[in-house]
Amino acid sequence: MVTIARRILYTVLILAGFASASPVMADELRQEIRLVTGDAFPPFADRKFDGGGIITQVVRRSFDIAGYQQVTVIWRSWLKGYEMTLEGEVDGTYPYAQTPERARSMLFSDPIANLSAYGWFSKKRDPYRDNMDLVGKAICLPLGHGELGKTGRLLGSGQANRVSPPDMKTCFKLLAAGRVDSVVSPVPEALAAIAEGGFSEDDFGHIDESLSDMPLHFIIGPKHPRAQTIMNDFNQGLKQLRDSGELDQILGQAQY
Repeated sequence: MVTIARRILYTVLILAGFASASPVMADELRQEIRLVTGDAFPPFADRKFDGGGIITQVVRRSFDIAGYQQVTVIWRSWLKGYEMTLEGEVDGTYPYAQTPERARSMLFSDPIANLSAYGWFSKKRDPYRDNMDLVGKAICLPLGHGELGKTGRLLGSGQANRVSPPDMKTCFKLLAAGRVDSVVSPVPEALAAIAEGGFSEDDFGHIDESLSDMPLHFIIGPKHPRAQTIMNDFNQGLKQLRDSGELDQILGQAQY
């Protein structure tokens, strides 16, 4: 009887040991997360902006709240960062709007913030009054930028042609030189690119009606072995950030 009792006690201790080890293992998995993003996308992801941009701040805080002890962000071109995420070389990237193509190949988080993009024109030529003025035109959209909303419909139907240089600054240089007819960009990114290109804001204008109004997300590639776990952690952290009012405080640092 004593021997049986000892065996039962030994088994219980072993099971208790496994039970207590599981949270520890989970905590160890949450120790570090490695993310990638692009640059020069103010105020969302930009090394010149406090904290790397407001979406960078939101992503960091969401993972902090979820219990990750170290959040590492590396900066690559938008195209390279997307490819790294798709292949599972990093734990995720941001900020991305959802397109049908991306939705088929990536996991998308809950929405973080909304983004509007407009068709820009050079004031040296006739201004465009509405988005239909872009039919038959050459539209500049840098590599890695999605064809969203009405921009996607114009380009997808062949009603407009896409020109894709490496960055937004080059788009505005092409626009100033008359080599493209319009640039598609959110206001903050456009103003930063105009200044970086050595132009004046007075040289350009944009159509009043937006071409797209889309939410921005954190995304993870399907090849990542912990994709769903990381996404659940992020969404839970983001929800707590939103419920506490801190999300609005972070996003409220910039006008967009």
